[in-house]
Amino acid sequence: MRFSRSLKSSTQSLPSPDGAFIATVLPSKLSIRATRSLEITRVISLPPELASSISWFLWSESSNRILVGSSDNIRVFSTQNPNFSANINHPTSGTTKATFVCFGANDDEILVFSDFGLKLSVFNFSTQRSVDINSPKFYNAGVAAKGFSYRPVTSNLALLTRSGGKDVVSIHAKDTLDVTRSWWPDTIDAHGICWSADGRWLVVWESSSQGHKILVYTADGHLFKTWNGPVPISEEDSDIALGAGIKVFDWSRNGAFVAVGDYSRRVTILSAPSFTETTSLFHTTTVKPAESLQIWQEQIVPSPNGGFSREFVAATQAICPPTSGSSPPTNAEPKTGTNFTSFDTSGSLLATRMENMPTTIWIWDLGTRVLRAVMILHAPIAKATWHPTIDELLMIRCEGEESRGLVHLWDPSWSTPKIVDFAAQIPGGKVIGKTIGRWLNAQSGSPAIFFSDSQDCILASIPGSEDEEAPWQDAEVRGFDIYGQQEESPLNLVPADGKRIYSRVSELMDDGLTGMSGGTDEVEDTFRFRKFIEPDPWSSST
Repeated sequence: MRFSRSLKSSTQSLPSPDGAFIATVLPSKLSIRATRSLEITRVISLPPELASSISWFLWSESSNRILVGSSDNIRVFSTQNPNFSANINHPTSGTTKATFVCFGANDDEILVFSDFGLKLSVFNFSTQRSVDINSPKFYNAGVAAKGFSYRPVTSNLALLTRSGGKDVVSIHAKDTLDVTRSWWPDTIDAHGICWSADGRWLVVWESSSQGHKILVYTADGHLFKTWNGPVPISEEDSDIALGAGIKVFDWSRNGAFVAVGDYSRRVTILSAPSFTETTSLFHTTTVKPAESLQIWQEQIVPSPNGGFSREFVAATQAICPPTSGSSPPTNAEPKTGTNFTSFDTSGSLLATRMENMPTTIWIWDLGTRVLRAVMILHAPIAKATWHPTIDELLMIRCEGEESRGLVHLWDPSWSTPKIVDFAAQIPGGKVIGKTIGRWLNAQSGSPAIFFSDSQDCILASIPGSEDEEAPWQDAEVRGFDIYGQQEESPLNLVPADGKRIYSRVSELMDDGLTGMSGGTDEVEDTFRFRKFIEPDPWSSST
């Protein structure tokens, strides 16, 4: 394992999706660092009121834009064009607070969800327009992403809204967001919507309280198939239709499989495009090592240098994954069933986690339809993510104070899974505050990890060979750090509210529109047009 030098960081620090940059919000400014050289390429000053109340900090999918936002102010900057700056003041027009903000179909589109589900506002920087869509069904940060989906290639927006006590599905045209089709799905309480990876299918699934139900539509909104739950295969499944339904829904990146988890020990796999049940994966209370199944247990062992270290040890006999000991409060949701599913990049492996077995990750091989590996950790698993471009490589983060500096890694080609202790690499040997651990999707032959606490960040690389370059290769070649002088140099500060020669958007006002100033080249300081869209289920029949 190779580590970069420690770099100054904060609780707001993120690598770009393409791994080329690291953005960090420091007091009153935003710094953008090139991964290859570990040098700061740009520092942007932020207004004090924004820097002290950041609620959203995210990259666009293309890695060309970065958004910093609060409930009252959203600012977007470009990594490619230093003259670009977009500024949206009071994105909800002051009526309510923004509850969720994200990029839309492209770098020029920003989605802003208002509190109480009042509206979804879509701001477009290239057209200088905004569109309001009333009554999005999901609007809070934890669930808003379930209520909309962009179709691959065409970027048509599919949206779930709620009107008159009924769910409404609407499909909107790219850029204009005009409703091209809308209908009432046969649902009582739809829980999510998603396009397939090839854009051929649009899926809507029912909430768990309404049983098992998935509706598959063609791209033009015609109902293709309805799935009403797994096929009973044992006596205990005879009443499965009467129990709680879909808890998690996940589509493989290649669109070949759909994983459906409910409140039982079963995960059902559907194959596309037939959407028929391919197999059922069962989480058993006891697992036994086999030629095709590896069982790994995290153990704390004495370290040769004193103290203790962690490592994975292969189980040699049958073992029972630990279950959660405490019973939930009377009114709480029962801790049963599958609460996490995730396909790897190739779509051949599926990682799952059971609600009542919070420290165990199960890894299934969909090609052979067998359990491939079981990993039993010391602490409850908080997050598990597959590498975005490398097949069969999984990162696991756990809850708890002792696990904050740790990252667990699994790859079937390794002799044992790896445990990376970032706390030992950070100055002082202890992580401070909130920690972040993510894959660094850099252009490198070896997988890399970005890790940060509230003061320092560090990169780690897992080389396949000794001569393989690290993603920060240029920094290693130069052998010195000019971070300090770059950060403090006033020449690198770009005022966030300075005049730009590129389109600039700000101060969306309730009443009146500010026009062009005479004798200047500056683009007007607000959206010229604003449009309201109410999806009409009668616009076309189902």
